[in-house]
Amino acid sequence: MSNKVVPLRPEARSEGDPSCRPRLIPRVLSHMPGCTREQLAAAATAQEALIIKYETRLTTMVAKILIDKLPSIESWVAAVLPSTGQEDDTEGDLVEIAPREHAIEIAEPWPSICRALKEPPIPDRLDIVVESQHVIGLMSLDVEPALPVTRKQAEAANLPAHLLFARGEAFASLNEEVADPKALAEAFEEHRRLLEDNSEEILDSLRKVSVRTPLEDCVGVVLALGPDGNAVSAVTKEQSLKLVAEKPFLARKLERCGVSGTLKDGRDILTIPIIVWAKGHVSVQTRDVVETV
Repeated sequence: MSNKVVPLRPEARSEGDPSCRPRLIPRVLSHMPGCTREQLAAAATAQEALIIKYETRLTTMVAKILIDKLPSIESWVAAVLPSTGQEDDTEGDLVEIAPREHAIEIAEPWPSICRALKEPPIPDRLDIVVESQHVIGLMSLDVEPALPVTRKQAEAANLPAHLLFARGEAFASLNEEVADPKALAEAFEEHRRLLEDNSEEILDSLRKVSVRTPLEDCVGVVLALGPDGNAVSAVTKEQSLKLVAEKPFLARKLERCGVSGTLKDGRDILTIPIIVWAKGHVSVQTRDVVETV
């Protein structure tokens, strides 16, 4: 097992384990007769861009579902429908979420979309109906919500010994108030920013831990310490599960990560989870890496 790890460029991905799927999966496209392959490709690209544009809002909706202990996210379907562009259209793009049964009824004009919505959904992912350039698509998104942590949960967190010093600062923003959509959105964006800002340190920590632990059994950790910086580490998957013991959705994300594909030269693509604690919230982000010789 090499201890050299590099981030993987998205275009390098090839075949992989079907249980480990890309974050955004196109499922079905519904279009008018005569639509060319080039037009479909352009519409699919535009649909993906729309979902990325509104990912914060979509993820916030999922976070509220989890916090409010509503039916699982597979029971819901989101919609991203662009505005008409007409003068009387002052509402802008529509971004909503509804129970699957309601979404199936609304999708009846598009039989292929309707049939796909009736099929068993992919666990822990959000189905999204999205329209662009007169093409209707159904896409599946692996959401990464930042969920609020109570003080009791934080105090029980089993941090690695070398990170115990960080407990007070990392959890300083905790409160017992129910998180509103604005706070959930801010936490999601802050977690993403922390992950990007600390990506090199995370890779360095993974390199060190992978000397004694298989890389597919490693998890990155980022704790926000406020003005003084961040604590970055890598732990075993067993240790990481203790950090999210009170968050079943996040624990399942940790269990699914591992070998997710291969490069053309035969090297494994590994999906590595990273636990992020910041703004009184915890999330599990993912990044793809590949080992080098």
